[in-house]
Amino acid sequence: MEKKIRVGILFGGRSGEHDVSLTSAASVMKALDPARYEVVPIGITREGHWRIGSAALRLLPEVLEKGEPVTPSVDPSAPKLIPLRSHSPALDSRRDLDVIFPVLHGTFGEDGTVQGLLELAGVPYVGAGVLGSAVGMDKDVMKRLFRDAGLPIVPWEVLLRSDWESDPQAAQKRIERRLRYPLFVKPANLGSSVGISKVSRAAGLQGAIGLAAQ
Repeated sequence: MEKKIRVGILFGGRSGEHDVSLTSAASVMKALDPARYEVVPIGITREGHWRIGSAALRLLPEVLEKGEPVTPSVDPSAPKLIPLRSHSPALDSRRDLDVIFPVLHGTFGEDGTVQGLLELAGVPYVGAGVLGSAVGMDKDVMKRLFRDAGLPIVPWEVLLRSDWESDPQAAQKRIERRLRYPLFVKPANLGSSVGISKVSRAAGLQGAIGLAAQ
């Protein structure tokens, strides 16, 4: 019988998109073929604490059906940069994870931080590497690199929160010189799930920037 691939599903995290990550992770777990994959849930709380197995599953919304096949265990005897272990003697604790599937959204997950940690730990993982993740998370850097590579990029303007707070009228004039309504306002270093607004006229710009700045 072919050995199942042991996949660590990493979700949650300290990002403002914590809840989005939980929903995504539950969907991934349900979609993985239990005949081919052995799922190990690994959750990170909003405070940054790591949980594994049943403790991780308790972080998920109720979209996970009861009785999902999970084996929350790794080898407890081997030293690890990422010390994931099970405290239940009933679980098989003889095998390491074969691969990590990060389902983290936003900062501390999509921005290269977890990818760098996994590379330091020598753990294979799914998705973009450290540089690609970091560049993709910073919208200003990403657009500049795309522009310099000759790719067509729509106009954009970067606004620092400090500039907006010190002189919002000057900041708004600068934005309106560069862009036309309708326009979109979003955090420069978050994902694409929260803090985004479509602004159709000047009266809506202040509220949109305030939301993004949160």
